[in-house]
Amino acid sequence: MTVTQAVCRLIGKRDRYTVEHSKNVARLMSAFAKYAELSTEDITLAYIAGAVHDVGKISVPDYILNKPGRLTEEEFAEIKNHPIVGANILAKVPGLEKVAEIVRYHHEWYNGSGYGAGLSGEEIPFISRMLAVCDSFDAMTTIRCYRQQPLSNHKALAEIINCAGTQFDPVISRCFVDFIECCQDYHNRFTFNP
Repeated sequence: MTVTQAVCRLIGKRDRYTVEHSKNVARLMSAFAKYAELSTEDITLAYIAGAVHDVGKISVPDYILNKPGRLTEEEFAEIKNHPIVGANILAKVPGLEKVAEIVRYHHEWYNGSGYGAGLSGEEIPFISRMLAVCDSFDAMTTIRCYRQQPLSNHKALAEIINCAGTQFDPVISRCFVDFIECCQDYHNRFTFNP
């Protein structure tokens, strides 16, 4: 068993939704990285970061993680810690230092109003900016404990474009929309064998 598989198993023991979400995001990240013609090393990095990006949620209490309604400010503050907790866990694993950095900054916003370190624009690592888009797209297009009706791909892509320049990198957003629109069957057309 690889370290990545072990981390994914750890996530799965805690929350079934998060492990499925992480698998989806890993597939999206690797397919999107291939589409964007990134290097083989960056495609691998994108896949691993997608697979483990929510490992920090193991520190979030179940009643918050699975809450069907709106979170209180205190509960949201707990959720906002998960990128830092996850990065700290991953940074202790030899060879995952780059992945830890990607995870640490995946909830930063392009305009600087996200959470974490308050980074903005190009200060945010490139693959973290990719992860922000892929993570959000999967969250919008799947059932969540707080929302039983997922958005269609079309509506989710419209939301990504609407948030380009504020939440998301505008260039990555446009590329992602092109990727999804031309590769609706990305799960079948792009495969990754870790």
